[in-house]
Amino acid sequence: MECRPWRLAIVALAFTLTLALSACAPTATPTPSPAKPPATVPTPAASPTVAAVKPSPVAPTTTPAQPTAPAKLTTIRFGSPGAVSDGGVYIAIDKGYFKEVGLDVQIQSFQSGPMLIAPLAAGELEVGGGVISTGLLNAIDRGVAMKIVATKGSSTKGFEFSRVTVRKDLIDGGQVKEVKDAKGKKIAVPSVKSGAEAQVSFFLKQGGVKLTDIELVAMGFPDMLVAYGNKAIDLAVQTEPTLNAAVERGLAVRWPPGAMGEAFYGGEYQAATLLYSEQFSKNTDAARRFMVGYIKGLRDYNDAFVKGKNKAEVVAILTKYSSEKDPALFNKMEMPFLNPDGKIHVPSMKMDFDFFKEMGYYTGKLELQGIIDTQFTDYALQQLGPYK
Repeated sequence: MECRPWRLAIVALAFTLTLALSACAPTATPTPSPAKPPATVPTPAASPTVAAVKPSPVAPTTTPAQPTAPAKLTTIRFGSPGAVSDGGVYIAIDKGYFKEVGLDVQIQSFQSGPMLIAPLAAGELEVGGGVISTGLLNAIDRGVAMKIVATKGSSTKGFEFSRVTVRKDLIDGGQVKEVKDAKGKKIAVPSVKSGAEAQVSFFLKQGGVKLTDIELVAMGFPDMLVAYGNKAIDLAVQTEPTLNAAVERGLAVRWPPGAMGEAFYGGEYQAATLLYSEQFSKNTDAARRFMVGYIKGLRDYNDAFVKGKNKAEVVAILTKYSSEKDPALFNKMEMPFLNPDGKIHVPSMKMDFDFFKEMGYYTGKLELQGIIDTQFTDYALQQLGPYK
């Protein structure tokens, strides 16, 4: 077949145009395929798509793994009268122990411990402190299944933060030398038909005196200072820090027969306990996590006041959250004993419980062990081990 020059020219021109159009056309962006593993991409630098994604920093392999808390913190409302015996909670809040376990513990202030019972019963608080009292027992009897779950302060040797004091001028003048001299005297308590009244009863028995032999007066702890100053009362059941204030001002004295734990409760008196509301007790996961954080706080407290470790740091936390704002007083006060494993001294609580029944203040069918629940401290000790 004859090859004519003009045909060759047309073919050459068409080939040249095709090449030119291919060079000018935009390159289609490849669609990443989720089915392909990242290994098909040569390196992040060679792929614009991969380079645009910043890799997450990787922790050094030498760093120990930290507890993983839930992404969203659960709010827990803790009722407090600002007592130093709430120290375990204060420390756990300040040092982040609760947040480590996914809880945001918020303090709600109350004038006194007994005022916590109603909001705990109504589910308006998850956790609070309380003493064994007829008010608590009657609330539980009415179907509100609050639980006593851990210690929140006891009196024992070296930690007699709750005791019977005597007006100083009565001691100095010799009118009161022994417990029997309390007969006919006026004794102040923060509340009647409660643990405080039981304490007075056991105190008086040391001298053969009965409750009917004295006048019992109910008043708040700060009011006791005024009453001592006016000589309106002769003795009182006091707790720190107002106990130390009475001694510092020369109004009252610490008296060996009035030391609750040592003198008339067999070595330790459980002055206050930690209570869970019914609803919170049923939220087992959060209730367990709270106890883990709480016991870590208790252990820091014991490190400070038993071992003298990081005491200034712990005192700073207590002055920040409690009603006692003078750091110097923490070297003068008798601090509450907070068992570092959260354990409750049941025998002394049983003495108060039996007193309420004997006096007819409580006539229900509850038994003390039925309202104490140790499952949460048991769980925390499984996680943390015993205190050393």
